[in-house]
Amino acid sequence: LKENNIVSQGQLIETDRAGLIGQYIGETGQKTKKVIEKAIGGVLFIDEAYALSPKDYGKDYGQEAIAVLLKMMEDHKDEFVVIFAGYSKEMQDFL
Repeated sequence: LKENNIVSQGQLIETDRAGLIGQYIGETGQKTKKVIEKAIGGVLFIDEAYALSPKDYGKDYGQEAIAVLLKMMEDHKDEFVVIFAGYSKEMQDFL
């Protein structure tokens, strides 16, 4: 992607639910933003992305992480690429 001038730096930041979700209220947004900031100029690869939106929402912080991701993707739409990965069925449900 860097060679084709799609991203400026070319780093690959790989994460999963644990890398984005905090243990306490307010921690998830900060944690997610920090991971995204590392990816600016490159690629953010989120493995098993469907785990951010479990079927049993309850008091889950995954929706907060998704909200931050969407906001940052819009605010920095020309600055990094996000790849959401996971099993087909689960990803269909996630989308």
